Amino acid sequence: MRDLDSAIENLEAWEAKERKQNATADSQNRVMVGKVEQFFDRLGVVAITLSSDLRIGDIIEIGDEEESVKQRISSMQIDRKDVTEASEGDSVGIKLKHSVKVNSYVFRIRS
Repeated sequence: MRDLDSAIENLEAWEAKERKQNATADSQNRVMVGKVEQFFDRLGVVAITLSSDLRIGDIIEIGDEEESVKQRISSMQIDRKDVTEASEGDSVGIKLKHSVKVNSYVFRIRS
């Protein structure tokens, strides 16, 4: 029973963190669009699972307030095929100029 209580507490803490992250994102002219699943250092490619739409030309910011990377999307792939846009639920690969941490949040900067 303790394991179940612990799991529920962890879930509630995670949900509270998500709500806080979304509120922070909205207040700073950003929209959360996903989360980093992997970073391929040799290729300079980040794998992101999307929670919102994303397009070539969008400016994204990956990371938190202390350490983040901002870049305009110039190439994006799904299953190693070039695409110009992707939707919620898609897993995309995006070429980056800098490395990022796994589990970092990805934001689209509103123009």
